[in-house]
Amino acid sequence: MSEWLAESLPPETIAAVRSELTPLADGIIEAVRAASPVYGEVFGSPEGMALRLGVEQAIRAFLDAVERGERVGGTESETDELWRMLGEAEYQAGRSLEDLRAAFRSGIRAAWRGAAEVATRAGVSAPATISLAEAIFVYGDELATDVVEGYLRIQSDHAGERERRRRRLAAALLDPAGHDHETVARAAELAQWPLPLDLAVVAVAGDDPAALARRLDADVLSGADGDGPWLVLPDPDAPGRRAAVDRALATEPCAIGPTVPIADASRSLRWARLALEVVPGGDAPVRAVDHLAALILLQDRELARLLAAARLAPLAGLPAGERDRLTETLSAWLAHQRHTPAIAQELHVHPQTVRYRIAKLRQLLGESMDTGDGRFELELALRADATQPVPG
Repeated sequence: MSEWLAESLPPETIAAVRSELTPLADGIIEAVRAASPVYGEVFGSPEGMALRLGVEQAIRAFLDAVERGERVGGTESETDELWRMLGEAEYQAGRSLEDLRAAFRSGIRAAWRGAAEVATRAGVSAPATISLAEAIFVYGDELATDVVEGYLRIQSDHAGERERRRRRLAAALLDPAGHDHETVARAAELAQWPLPLDLAVVAVAGDDPAALARRLDADVLSGADGDGPWLVLPDPDAPGRRAAVDRALATEPCAIGPTVPIADASRSLRWARLALEVVPGGDAPVRAVDHLAALILLQDRELARLLAAARLAPLAGLPAGERDRLTETLSAWLAHQRHTPAIAQELHVHPQTVRYRIAKLRQLLGESMDTGDGRFELELALRADATQPVPG
């Protein structure tokens, strides 16, 4: 912190300024009021009285230090903590740090002008007046540091508490024991989070959901449990929201659950986690609503494996290469509704090759290829088989 030793200020200079303390404080306040519209009405309120007392206390402390021959700046005092508290009050009043700094600059300039006028009227020499100016600027710099420190201190404390309250809210929304409306509503009020009509939950593969939340906006909650981290997106279907979410999450392995009422947040998370687990890798983020058939099929993985094993059992004993070719052909045959030219085009083979493979499949699978139920189960079996881990 800057320092200045008041060796060149004669006692009459200090006495002259002290005798004009009240008019000097008035001039500082009027200068701030005139230069900062934000503070125009403040000084007429009880809040303004605290600021005025702070100004007067600062002037007295400055004069006392100089009179005792102490260094101005560089030492801790009650005035320093007072101005930190005033900085805290400014944050709590909702005024910006830039407004606070601008007001402070106006006040320091007014303090210098007022002190110089007092010194001139008292016949103080020019060198002494210059020394007085230097001391005021050093002291003002110290007070400015104190007031900003206080502002940032409480801002940091509030930000930390706000984040803790939002984590508690997220935990209440995703409580596996069930949704308690009163608990959620109270947690949302404390976290200053307007309850939306609906939301979606994002299952995140990484370990820093808060960083992802910051990419989106201030209304996105983050949290984690034993199964991993997640985000809560309020009003996920609002205009422009999907595009913004896609941009923010484009490089992160994650899956977005369906949009649900807030009481069903845990369901959105469950489906998001299932989508993250079973949907093959691709463009992020994965959206559960785009893969509902796969989620329905694979929400019971053991049952899905049993279906795949039972319906595709006739192919299991074939050599791996032949099995893969027939499986690929069967999938294309089902997708293109048995239209041989389209199947051949997709597989890049001759139509006669397709006919040969289909005949082979009929030998192995029998009548399951000729009924609606049979084809439906074969398609489910192929989808389930495609999600099985590769051996080895």
